[in-house]
Amino acid sequence: MEHRMGAALAHQGCPLVSCHGRRTMGLRLLGILVLGVGLGGAAQSTPWVNPNLDYGKFQNGPRGYFRDNLYAVGAGGAVHHYGGFAVSLPGEVEIVGIEVLLRAKKDGVTNASLEVELSWNGGASWTATGHQAGPFTGAWRELTVGGPTNLWGRTWTPAEVGWGALLVRLWAVNAVRLDWVAVRVYYRAELPGSLTVAPEVVDFGSLTLAHYDAGWAEWSGVQRITVTSNRAWIVSVAADSPTWLYTGSFPALAKPCGHLEWRVSAAGPGVTVPRTTFTPLAIAETQVAKGTAGIGLWIEVTFRVRVDYETTSPGTYQLSFTYTLVAP
Repeated sequence: MEHRMGAALAHQGCPLVSCHGRRTMGLRLLGILVLGVGLGGAAQSTPWVNPNLDYGKFQNGPRGYFRDNLYAVGAGGAVHHYGGFAVSLPGEVEIVGIEVLLRAKKDGVTNASLEVELSWNGGASWTATGHQAGPFTGAWRELTVGGPTNLWGRTWTPAEVGWGALLVRLWAVNAVRLDWVAVRVYYRAELPGSLTVAPEVVDFGSLTLAHYDAGWAEWSGVQRITVTSNRAWIVSVAADSPTWLYTGSFPALAKPCGHLEWRVSAAGPGVTVPRTTFTPLAIAETQVAKGTAGIGLWIEVTFRVRVDYETTSPGTYQLSFTYTLVAP
């Protein structure tokens, strides 16, 4: 579950050259609430799953079902399809990634590669990722395409990775020997839960030269995060962009997202390990707090923003960030 928030930093007043360095600034941090539908568990994966059917232009296609040094042969430009993957998923889950493994080597003097796409409806439609595995040389080599967070350009349902729906299409770039093709599906359990954030708008108000002298402007309010979960949980936060989006008449100064800092100022029962020191917002997810199962568990977060002449020209700055709730 995610809540995407926005931060806006607005400057008002005359240009720096005519104000002799004295600027006032209106600053707003805007929280735009996006409602989620469930609480996700930590990602897990199936084992490598072998195919049970194939068709196309490779010779001896079934020899690609297992890792046994018995191989199918594809001439350059040949296309072949593998399916019948007996993917088993536990209950209601969210698909978060798909990975394809290929064990192959060249069939001839020229190194080979394999272009790979997936179908979710038995071959009626295909992804268009441009994934390619290679080069394959004269020795057996195992390569993978896709991965734990790679969805091949679409959202998948559990039925679409089931028997008869999921197909792997291989296109040989130069002649290739294929010993083994397999798929692995990454998933996360969907569990009842909720995450809410209020207020939706956090307003720093007007800033003065004193804030530039101090280097910071602190928000006097708090943003309350409320969690309901039937198991242990983690809330994290991450910036959606490495820099603020600037609108104004001056050259953009690439104000880093880390100039917005946050900390947990208070937390209720059931909340553990809150991060209580100011922490720069980052692209990578950073843990805000953990907690136990419960209803209406709350965390209060406050913010401050770095104010300097080097990265904060007159104009408007916007930054969005996302809270994420998962069950470890």
